[in-house]
Amino acid sequence: MQKLITDGVSDAVADTMFIPLYMRSRETMRSDRIINDPLACKIVDSVDYDFSKYDDAVRSQVGVCIRVRSFDRIARKFLENKESPVVVNLGCGLDSRSSRIGLDKGVFYNVDLPEVMELRDKLLPPDEHNISIHKSMFDLSWVQDIRERHPQASVLVMAEGVFMYFTENEIRSVLEQIARFLSPGELVFDACTNFGCKMSSRHDTVKYTNARFQWGLNNDAQPEKWASNLHLQNVSYYMDKEKHRWDSMSRVMSFIPIFSKAFKMLHFKMTSAQV
Repeated sequence: MQKLITDGVSDAVADTMFIPLYMRSRETMRSDRIINDPLACKIVDSVDYDFSKYDDAVRSQVGVCIRVRSFDRIARKFLENKESPVVVNLGCGLDSRSSRIGLDKGVFYNVDLPEVMELRDKLLPPDEHNISIHKSMFDLSWVQDIRERHPQASVLVMAEGVFMYFTENEIRSVLEQIARFLSPGELVFDACTNFGCKMSSRHDTVKYTNARFQWGLNNDAQPEKWASNLHLQNVSYYMDKEKHRWDSMSRVMSFIPIFSKAFKMLHFKMTSAQV
């Protein structure tokens, strides 16, 4: 079978989308897997990309799959409990969340750069439940477009492995608009501290790309200062989970807060905002 060429993906941050894809695929092949994503395996086999540089990335594999499981659980609960739910996946890359969840309910909007979405649409064709938006998340016209299409819907906005690659000012502008136009609903994203940012050049997968972490979030409640209708509900840390799967060095680092708290997942509630 002819494999799809990925040379059209030239953006440094966009190129990192192949990392979680490969980690999901590798995890799926384990008997003690954290997640199960057969579609990721199929996509890996369908693209012409050198995944071998990530073969030794134990920490990324465990971390990515902990995050996927956590985000999937939040999305599933949201879909089950809302009347007309909308899920927005920012910087979606080649994520296959709707397939993993398997619920025939709600609408997923997948947002990413045009060069990413052109590849994604070939591998994960859009349909009435999975709608592609070929725009940068910083082209904030997508925010009002979604609200206009779904004026009464509850919206869950998810950003997985995305925000830390940009500056605080860039992310702030996005979160302010999300909180203003897509509330009420929920917001979930992962982040790292300033210390975590400094570690990106030694990160077991990111070091093989031209992307680096830029935004360090030391104060978990900082987004509440940017939008008064954002309310932090939960913060969870990767290294608190699946401890038996981390390598020996990671298990040692898990006892040192500057390391163990460097990477985290944050869940916010968005109450109604006055537009």
